[in-house]
Amino acid sequence: MKILEIIPQLSSGGGERFVVDLCNELSKEHDVTLMVLHSLDKVDFYLKEVSNNVRVVSMNKRMGLDIGLLFRVYRYIRREKPDVVHTHLRAIMYIAFAIMRKNGVMYCHTVHSAADKEAGGSFISSGMRKFCFHRGWITPITISAESLHSFRKYYGMDAPMIFNGRNVDAGMLVSDEVKEQFKQYRHTNKTRVLISLARIDPVKRQTLLARVVMRLKREGYDLIVLFIGGERDAQMTAELRSYNDEAIQLLGELHNPLEYLKMGDAYALCSSYEGMPISLIEAIGVGCIPVCTPVGGIVDVVHNGENGFLSDGIGEESYYKTVKRFLSLTDVQLKDMKQKALATYGPFSMYECARNYVRLFEKGIKK
Repeated sequence: MKILEIIPQLSSGGGERFVVDLCNELSKEHDVTLMVLHSLDKVDFYLKEVSNNVRVVSMNKRMGLDIGLLFRVYRYIRREKPDVVHTHLRAIMYIAFAIMRKNGVMYCHTVHSAADKEAGGSFISSGMRKFCFHRGWITPITISAESLHSFRKYYGMDAPMIFNGRNVDAGMLVSDEVKEQFKQYRHTNKTRVLISLARIDPVKRQTLLARVVMRLKREGYDLIVLFIGGERDAQMTAELRSYNDEAIQLLGELHNPLEYLKMGDAYALCSSYEGMPISLIEAIGVGCIPVCTPVGGIVDVVHNGENGFLSDGIGEESYYKTVKRFLSLTDVQLKDMKQKALATYGPFSMYECARNYVRLFEKGIKK
């Protein structure tokens, strides 16, 4: 099967992480090309992780609305004749010309978050999706039960659901450098290390997490939070830095976040909304306990009190109580919950995810 995956850019987000992993897995048995709309000169965070089996093409998108890109994408698809064109994030907008002449190509698009938010605020963005989905020109794919529910509500139609995936090796080795860092983070064997793996962004609400951590520290709890991710929001980053406290550590973007998750005790995510976080799958894949708000696909993965913790809502007080519940675990309970988190990982491997996509692609091609 000849598959063309299209994404706007290769920045350090979860969607980009997912697409690279999906391409790598699909390329083991299929002919896969990854089309990146933006230039790779400035944003290529995951480029080195793309398999040699995957062809990468850059369309060098201009700033703003690039009408010419619509024609370049169309000409590329017409020339290369893929069986499947699979778009992600805003890339769906640039196959508008191509879908008018399908020529036996299956077009599909993964909705990586709540349907209304993924569609964007503009009439053109949401209108194009509604038009193409309802006419069957593009097959939409949802990623969680909540994602599917929001899709049905927003578009008034059904859609297939495929959980996100990520290949994680629980037996991976941790570098000596990271081990040394954690010796400094853990003042005693009672110190609990929380990992926040997400871009610094209002949706992710890292400032709320920092307030919760500082409140618990004042109450006598021994904990520290490591913020790993791009500093997208300058005001939030400044607020986090203003604490000037060893319990709040900003590490920036890292290429080896799995090592930190494996060494950490909890994966802390207090987002106001989510799709199916790739970082959550990474966390359970190495046995890091999720402590999360109950949004998006998180509720499909985390079973409260069993393999992690879910707050009652998304408010600060609720999340504070949830982190406090995690901190109340004994060493034995902590070890047991880590094992239960790890045992949850199976259905969320990229191997399973890619198999489900292939089944969907094959079904679409036969129509």
